[in-house]
Amino acid sequence: MVTRLYIVRHCQSTGNVEGRFQGRFDAPVSPQGEQQLELLALRFRNIHLDAVYSSPLTRAMKTAEACCRFHPLPIQVEEGLSEIDVGEMENLFLWEIAEKFPAAAKAWDEAPDQCQFPGGESMEQVYGRVNAAIDRIIQENRGKTVLATTHGGVIRNLYARVASGFLAGIRESAVFGNTGVSILEEENGVLSWKKLNDMSHLTEELRRPPVEFRFGGSGPV
Repeated sequence: MVTRLYIVRHCQSTGNVEGRFQGRFDAPVSPQGEQQLELLALRFRNIHLDAVYSSPLTRAMKTAEACCRFHPLPIQVEEGLSEIDVGEMENLFLWEIAEKFPAAAKAWDEAPDQCQFPGGESMEQVYGRVNAAIDRIIQENRGKTVLATTHGGVIRNLYARVASGFLAGIRESAVFGNTGVSILEEENGVLSWKKLNDMSHLTEELRRPPVEFRFGGSGPV
């Protein structure tokens, strides 16, 4: 019995545009993000879905609403899909973080699996709660097709689990773009990626390259 999960990163937010390290700051959707949502809704118009889950943050909820615009499904809020709690680093510009939190910035750049966000979560805690949430969603929807809207940090932790089985796999994780669609399947307890970060629903001008946040350089690359 195969359980299929569409894992969708949220649309562009104003924080994404400004180059902020948002964490759980509830930034509004940007004008370009609104355009992305229109095209994402069309992508999912004829895709069968049995259930929809979302992080509680606005940028993820708006993305879930778009994905099920043509489906009479309730959006189930899943706290485990929330973005990383980055504590005192929340919503700061990248250059501010490098200046104010050099140790955390260095860990994020070089060994994100060992990162402890001041006043927030450790990456080990993130990895645990993200994957516990995914396991709950699978358990509740055996053999069904589910959609989950979430955040880049969450998907990177899930990627680490599927690719390597260990948190350290986050060092090799792909970077996911706004409204990028990934497909994860579970069968007999085994998780496998069938698609990663597909943004083919977007027009060229809306298909912004994924941003990798690094604090040791000049900013997003």
